[in-house]
Order: sequence, then structure tokens, then C-alpha cells
Amino acid sequence: HIHKKSVEKNPIAEINRYYVSKFGHRADLTNPRSLIEKIYWMQLHCDTSLWTTCADKYRVREYIENKGLKEYLPKLYGMWEEPKQINPNMLPKSFVLKANNGCATVLIVKDKDKIDWNSQKKEMRQWISIPFGYSGYEPHYLKIKPCIIAEELLVQNKELDAISPESMVDFKLWCFNGNVESCFVAYNRKNGSITTDLYDKNWRRISEKLKDYDGFHTPGKSPIPKPICWDEMVSIASKLSKGFPELRVDFYVVDDKPVIGELTLSSGYGYFT
Repeated sequence: HIHKKSVEKNPIAEINRYYVSKFGHRADLTNPRSLIEKIYWMQLHCDTSLWTTCADKYRVREYIENKGLKEYLPKLYGMWEEPKQINPNMLPKSFVLKANNGCATVLIVKDKDKIDWNSQKKEMRQWISIPFGYSGYEPHYLKIKPCIIAEELLVQNKELDAISPESMVDFKLWCFNGNVESCFVAYNRKNGSITTDLYDKNWRRISEKLKDYDGFHTPGKSPIPKPICWDEMVSIASKLSKGFPELRVDFYVVDDKPVIGELTLSSGYGYFT
């Protein structure tokens, strides 16, 4: 990995390579003040073993189940340490394949009979061979044992589909010590762009707190309606984030019920003041 040597030699140099590109100055890791500086400080100085569990899209399921929240997880169809082990005949017609580490390593399968499995397995092998976590320095990802999982293909409400026909609306709840502070909404994901917005706990729009738009992240033109299950989402996120100085809990909404997408400990680099 192109950033591996940088991290092994001096992780702070790698932190600032990324931080300076976003904020225009070096991170203060002696007296951190901003959210991002504090996240980096914790990565350097704290026990992040539980971060690894929560960032692992497969093993986080046990953490969520132990919190009594199994009903909010998508159905799991299988887990494989090697893509060559995947037998499509044992899977339903539609599902989602994803690597348990990394970002954007997802394959949406609407009809398994239309997939070139030799090609896709080769691509998935590349997913799990990438040592995710060096770039920008997210060391808890480096400790994840990579695998591929298959989960149910979720379908969002028609109202949300009208707002975001390109992808499901992703509700990302930012929590601090078990308290939900805001919700970052990401939708209409497509090649080259993603629409974003920000709301407080009372669903007041606070998009001005998004630091910048870089051509990839674009501002939403109209407010997103408050989810019918908002209070339920807040309750779930509060339970999952209790004991964490900072944690982001991501949800989708299916049949007006929340479904947990993933948990993230190091996020938002460059998009929050």
C-alpha cells in the first residue's frame, strides 16, 4: 500500500498529509479542539480494540445482538474468508455482497443469474487484499480480518425512493457518550457525486455546519422529511454508542422501520466544522 511506509515510519505525518489537504493547516494533536483532531488523538493514544469490532461489518453483528438489537440487523446469508468459496446456488435471487472492511466495496445483486461470477470473485479478492486503514491513518481497520458477507437487499420506502432514486437514503447519526447530536444524510449516490445534508437531534436543518462541498459532495436542494421512525433510530443509536466518546450509527429505513447499516468511529474528515 502506498501509504503503509508513511504510517509505519511516522503516523502523524500521514495524519497531516490528509488533514492539511482538507483544512489547510496541521492537526493540533497536543491540544486537540476540533472533532477530527480529537478522533485522531484517540486513535494515537487510546485502546481502539472495540473500535475494530464495531468497524468490522461482520463481527459488529455480535456487538449489536449483545445490546438486544438483533431485530434491526439486515438478514445475513453467508460469510466467506475467500470469494472462491461463494456458491451462488446457495443464495437467494437478490442480495448484497460486501467486504467487512474498507469503503465502497459493495456489489448489489438484483439477479444472481446475470452476474459474471468469475469476474466478480476476482474483484472481491482485490477488495479483501487491500490493507484498508493506512491512508489517512485509521489503524483499527488494519486489525480487521477481511472476509466477504452476503446480506439481504434492502428496499426503501417509496417516499424516500422519490427523493433518492439513485441509491438508498443513508441516515448517519453522530453520537457522543450515548447522546445523539446530529444526523448526516447521504443520498443519490452515483459515480462522481453524492448529495448530503445535516440535521440536529430535533430535525432542524443545519447544513451550514457542513464545512465544504468539493464537487463530489453536493448540497441537497430541499429538506429531507423527518423519518417516521426517528425516535426509534435515536434510541437505538444511544444504546449502541453508550461508552464511546464518539460513534456514528448509520441507518436505512425499510417499511418505516430502521435497519442498521454500519458503525463508524473515524468519519467526516473534511466535512464538519
